Amino acid sequence: MQSYLDVTLIAAISTAVVLLLFILISFVITSRRCTALEKENLLLKASVDNALKSLEEQASKYTTSIEALERKMKASDMSLQYLTSSQQDIVDKQKVINTSFDNLSVKVEQQKKEIQNNSVENQPIILAKRLLAEGLSVEEVIAKTNLPQYEVEMLAKVHNLSAKVAAAEIAAKAKAADNQTPSLDKVKAAPAASAPAAKTPKTTPAQAAATAPHVASLKAREAYGMGAKTGLRRPR
Repeated sequence: MQSYLDVTLIAAISTAVVLLLFILISFVITSRRCTALEKENLLLKASVDNALKSLEEQASKYTTSIEALERKMKASDMSLQYLTSSQQDIVDKQKVINTSFDNLSVKVEQQKKEIQNNSVENQPIILAKRLLAEGLSVEEVIAKTNLPQYEVEMLAKVHNLSAKVAAAEIAAKAKAADNQTPSLDKVKAAPAASAPAAKTPKTTPAQAAATAPHVASLKAREAYGMGAKTGLRRPR
């Protein structure tokens, strides 16, 4: 009977020891797995933290880039507004320049006409006219202007005709002034008018030419190839 109890106790103790061993082994295995899992969790946490840091850095970079782009957009808008206003100013200035250019073109055309009228080839003719008006002879004018003789002679004839026309106008004005004198002067001048006809002065050819009408000078100009508004030109 005692032996049966011993065997039963031994079996129970053995079973308990085996169970304890299984529990110990499972605890060790579980602890190791927990340690490994903790290490994996730490690694995952570190990687997640690194990923979060990198994401935050990228987000900050993107935020900085977005702010820079916004500043650039604002600067571009301001530049566009400035360019628009500048373009309008340029258009206004271009209109003013076009108006000034048109006025300048008109002035240039007028100056061209004046230059053509007072060109180099007309300078000798102008000088010849001035010298003839001063009373120089044809030979002296030819020597000073180097113009052909026929041109100087033509200018001299025109100058003489002009002088005759001027003398005729002066004589006509003097005659008109004499006609407007008071009748008392005419009565006083009557005895002098009743003098013999032999005392009447004879008209010279120069005086007769001086009383010629202005039409004669125009005909003379046309005879020499000169109109009322045309000037002398040197033959080319």
